[in-house]
Amino acid sequence: MYAFSRVSKQGRYLIYAIIGGFIIGSALSFVAINGIPLVLFFVQSNADVARGFIWELFTSIIIVPWSGLGLIDVFFNALAVYFVDPLLSSVYSERQYYLTFLLTGFFGNLLSFVFYSSQIVSFGASGGIFGLIAGAVSYDYAFNKRVNMNLLGWFLFVFVFSTFSARNIDVFAHLGGSLLGIGIGYYLGSTNRKKYLRGAYYGWSSYP
Repeated sequence: MYAFSRVSKQGRYLIYAIIGGFIIGSALSFVAINGIPLVLFFVQSNADVARGFIWELFTSIIIVPWSGLGLIDVFFNALAVYFVDPLLSSVYSERQYYLTFLLTGFFGNLLSFVFYSSQIVSFGASGGIFGLIAGAVSYDYAFNKRVNMNLLGWFLFVFVFSTFSARNIDVFAHLGGSLLGIGIGYYLGSTNRKKYLRGAYYGWSSYP
Protein backbone atom coordinates (compact mmCIF):
# COMPACT_ATOMS: atom_id res chain seq x y z
CA MET A 1 0.00 0.00 0.00
CA TYR A 2 2.97 2.35 0.48
CA ALA A 3 3.40 2.52 -3.30
CA PHE A 4 -0.13 3.93 -3.53
CA SER A 5 0.36 6.56 -0.82
CA ARG A 6 0.85 9.25 -3.48
CA VAL A 7 -2.39 8.30 -5.24
CA SER A 8 -5.87 9.47 -4.19
CA LYS A 9 -8.57 6.98 -3.20
CA GLN A 10 -10.36 7.52 -6.51
CA GLY A 11 -7.08 7.10 -8.37
CA ARG A 12 -6.44 3.78 -6.62
CA TYR A 13 -9.95 2.56 -7.41
CA LEU A 14 -9.48 3.56 -11.05
CA ILE A 15 -6.24 1.57 -11.24
CA TYR A 16 -8.00 -1.41 -9.63
CA ALA A 17 -10.85 -1.07 -12.16
CA ILE A 18 -8.42 -0.98 -15.09
CA ILE A 19 -6.60 -4.10 -13.89
CA GLY A 20 -9.85 -5.81 -12.89
CA GLY A 21 -11.35 -5.07 -16.31
CA PHE A 22 -8.44 -6.88 -17.92
CA ILE A 23 -8.88 -9.87 -15.64
CA ILE A 24 -12.62 -10.05 -16.40
CA GLY A 25 -12.02 -9.50 -20.11
CA SER A 26 -9.38 -12.21 -20.16
CA ALA A 27 -11.79 -14.67 -18.55
CA LEU A 28 -14.54 -13.75 -21.02
CA SER A 29 -12.08 -14.24 -23.88
CA PHE A 30 -12.06 -17.98 -23.17
CA VAL A 31 -15.83 -18.39 -22.79
CA ALA A 32 -17.86 -18.58 -25.98
CA ILE A 33 -21.48 -18.88 -27.08
CA ASN A 34 -21.99 -20.36 -30.54
CA GLY A 35 -18.28 -19.92 -31.14
CA ILE A 36 -18.31 -16.19 -30.28
CA PRO A 37 -16.14 -15.19 -27.28
CA LEU A 38 -18.25 -13.35 -24.72
CA VAL A 39 -15.69 -10.57 -24.47
CA LEU A 40 -16.77 -9.38 -27.94
CA PHE A 41 -20.08 -8.27 -26.42
CA PHE A 42 -18.26 -5.87 -24.07
CA VAL A 43 -15.45 -4.35 -26.16
CA GLN A 44 -16.44 -1.76 -28.76
CA SER A 45 -17.24 -3.25 -32.13
CA ASN A 46 -18.48 -0.44 -34.35
CA ALA A 47 -20.59 -2.91 -36.30
CA ASP A 48 -22.29 -4.05 -33.08
CA VAL A 49 -22.84 -0.47 -31.89
CA ALA A 50 -24.51 0.31 -35.21
CA ARG A 51 -26.83 -2.65 -34.56
CA GLY A 52 -27.83 -1.18 -31.20
CA PHE A 53 -25.26 -2.60 -28.76
CA ILE A 54 -24.90 0.85 -27.20
CA TRP A 55 -23.59 -0.50 -23.89
CA GLU A 56 -20.30 -1.32 -25.60
CA LEU A 57 -19.51 2.42 -25.67
CA PHE A 58 -19.34 2.21 -21.87
CA THR A 59 -18.16 -1.32 -21.11
CA SER A 60 -15.22 -1.07 -23.52
CA ILE A 61 -13.75 1.67 -21.33
CA ILE A 62 -12.89 -0.98 -18.72
CA ILE A 63 -13.26 -4.46 -20.27
CA VAL A 64 -10.09 -5.43 -22.16
CA PRO A 65 -9.64 -8.78 -23.92
CA TRP A 66 -6.78 -11.20 -23.40
CA SER A 67 -4.12 -10.19 -25.93
CA GLY A 68 -0.69 -8.66 -26.10
CA LEU A 69 -2.20 -5.34 -27.11
CA GLY A 70 -4.67 -5.55 -24.23
CA LEU A 71 -1.92 -6.22 -21.71
CA ILE A 72 0.15 -3.28 -23.00
CA ASP A 73 -2.92 -1.01 -22.93
CA VAL A 74 -3.73 -1.89 -19.33
CA PHE A 75 -0.14 -1.53 -18.18
CA PHE A 76 0.34 1.95 -19.64
CA ASN A 77 -3.12 3.20 -18.60
CA ALA A 78 -2.60 2.08 -15.00
CA LEU A 79 0.89 3.62 -15.02
CA ALA A 80 -0.50 6.90 -16.41
CA VAL A 81 -3.09 7.11 -13.62
CA TYR A 82 -0.41 6.37 -11.02
CA PHE A 83 1.83 9.24 -12.13
CA VAL A 84 -0.81 11.79 -13.14
CA ASP A 85 -3.31 11.33 -10.29
CA PRO A 86 -1.49 13.63 -7.80
CA LEU A 87 -1.97 16.49 -10.28
CA LEU A 88 -5.73 15.88 -10.30
CA SER A 89 -6.48 15.78 -6.56
CA SER A 90 -7.04 19.54 -6.27
CA VAL A 91 -9.28 19.66 -9.35
CA TYR A 92 -12.00 17.06 -8.89
CA SER A 93 -14.15 15.88 -6.03
CA GLU A 94 -14.42 12.11 -5.80
CA ARG A 95 -17.71 12.08 -7.72
CA GLN A 96 -16.45 14.55 -10.33
CA TYR A 97 -13.37 12.37 -10.85
CA TYR A 98 -15.41 9.28 -11.69
CA LEU A 99 -18.03 11.15 -13.74
CA THR A 100 -15.41 12.99 -15.79
CA PHE A 101 -13.59 9.73 -16.49
CA LEU A 102 -16.76 7.94 -17.61
CA LEU A 103 -18.25 10.81 -19.63
CA THR A 104 -15.05 11.62 -21.48
CA GLY A 105 -14.33 7.94 -22.08
CA PHE A 106 -17.83 7.53 -23.52
CA PHE A 107 -17.49 10.62 -25.71
CA GLY A 108 -14.14 9.43 -27.02
CA ASN A 109 -15.67 6.08 -27.91
CA LEU A 110 -18.56 7.87 -29.60
CA LEU A 111 -16.16 9.79 -31.83
CA SER A 112 -14.35 6.55 -32.56
CA PHE A 113 -17.66 5.03 -33.65
CA VAL A 114 -18.52 8.02 -35.86
CA PHE A 115 -15.17 8.42 -37.63
CA TYR A 116 -13.87 4.86 -37.90
CA SER A 117 -15.21 2.08 -40.11
CA SER A 118 -17.63 -0.58 -38.94
CA GLN A 119 -14.80 -3.13 -38.97
CA ILE A 120 -12.95 -1.47 -36.09
CA VAL A 121 -12.87 -3.08 -32.65
CA SER A 122 -11.50 -0.94 -29.81
CA PHE A 123 -11.16 -0.91 -26.03
CA GLY A 124 -9.32 0.82 -23.20
CA ALA A 125 -9.52 3.57 -20.61
CA SER A 126 -7.22 6.08 -22.32
CA GLY A 127 -10.04 8.35 -23.56
CA GLY A 128 -11.23 8.85 -19.98
CA ILE A 129 -7.70 9.34 -18.68
CA PHE A 130 -7.06 12.02 -21.30
CA GLY A 131 -10.35 13.61 -20.29
CA LEU A 132 -9.19 13.86 -16.68
CA ILE A 133 -5.82 15.36 -17.60
CA ALA A 134 -7.23 17.82 -20.16
CA GLY A 135 -9.89 18.84 -17.65
CA ALA A 136 -7.20 19.58 -15.06
CA VAL A 137 -5.43 21.88 -17.54
CA SER A 138 -8.58 23.86 -18.42
CA TYR A 139 -9.73 23.91 -14.77
CA ASP A 140 -6.49 25.51 -13.66
CA TYR A 141 -6.72 28.07 -16.44
CA ALA A 142 -10.36 28.94 -15.64
CA PHE A 143 -9.73 29.16 -11.89
CA ASN A 144 -6.32 30.88 -11.81
CA LYS A 145 -6.41 32.66 -15.19
CA ARG A 146 -3.04 31.25 -16.16
CA VAL A 147 -1.71 28.19 -17.94
CA ASN A 148 -0.15 25.63 -15.63
CA MET A 149 2.83 24.57 -17.71
CA ASN A 150 3.42 21.49 -15.54
CA LEU A 151 -0.08 20.19 -16.23
CA LEU A 152 0.05 21.20 -19.90
CA GLY A 153 3.43 19.53 -20.32
CA TRP A 154 2.14 16.28 -18.82
CA PHE A 155 -0.92 16.36 -21.06
CA LEU A 156 1.05 17.01 -24.25
CA PHE A 157 3.68 14.40 -23.41
CA VAL A 158 1.14 11.66 -22.62
CA PHE A 159 -1.09 12.58 -25.58
CA VAL A 160 1.68 12.70 -28.18
CA PHE A 161 3.54 9.66 -26.84
CA SER A 162 0.51 7.39 -26.49
CA THR A 163 -1.26 8.57 -29.65
CA PHE A 164 1.56 8.55 -32.17
CA SER A 165 4.21 6.19 -30.79
CA ALA A 166 2.49 2.97 -31.79
CA ARG A 167 0.12 1.46 -34.32
CA ASN A 168 -3.47 0.43 -33.60
CA ILE A 169 -4.06 3.48 -31.41
CA ASP A 170 -7.60 4.91 -31.26
CA VAL A 171 -6.76 8.54 -32.02
CA PHE A 172 -10.38 9.69 -32.01
CA ALA A 173 -10.99 8.19 -28.55
CA HIS A 174 -8.02 10.19 -27.26
CA LEU A 175 -9.14 13.34 -29.06
CA GLY A 176 -12.78 13.04 -28.03
CA GLY A 177 -11.94 12.41 -24.38
CA SER A 178 -9.58 15.39 -24.37
CA LEU A 179 -12.08 17.77 -25.98
CA LEU A 180 -14.90 16.97 -23.57
CA GLY A 181 -12.43 17.03 -20.67
CA ILE A 182 -11.41 20.57 -21.61
CA GLY A 183 -15.06 21.64 -21.51
CA ILE A 184 -15.79 19.94 -18.19
CA GLY A 185 -12.64 21.27 -16.54
CA TYR A 186 -13.31 24.83 -17.71
CA TYR A 187 -16.87 24.67 -16.38
CA LEU A 188 -15.74 23.37 -12.98
CA GLY A 189 -12.92 25.92 -12.75
CA SER A 190 -15.16 28.84 -13.68
CA THR A 191 -17.84 27.74 -11.21
CA ASN A 192 -15.38 27.35 -8.34
CA ARG A 193 -13.70 30.66 -9.18
CA LYS A 194 -17.05 32.46 -8.87
CA LYS A 195 -17.67 30.74 -5.52
CA TYR A 196 -14.19 31.68 -4.35
CA LEU A 197 -14.52 35.32 -5.37
CA ARG A 198 -17.95 35.57 -3.81
CA GLY A 199 -16.61 34.06 -0.60
CA ALA A 200 -13.66 36.49 -0.57
CA TYR A 201 -16.05 39.42 -1.09
CA TYR A 202 -18.18 38.41 1.88
CA GLY A 203 -15.22 37.48 4.02
CA TRP A 204 -15.86 33.74 4.08
CA SER A 205 -12.91 31.63 5.10
CA SER A 206 -13.68 29.01 2.47
CA TYR A 207 -16.02 28.36 -0.42
CA PRO A 208 -18.46 25.47 -0.96
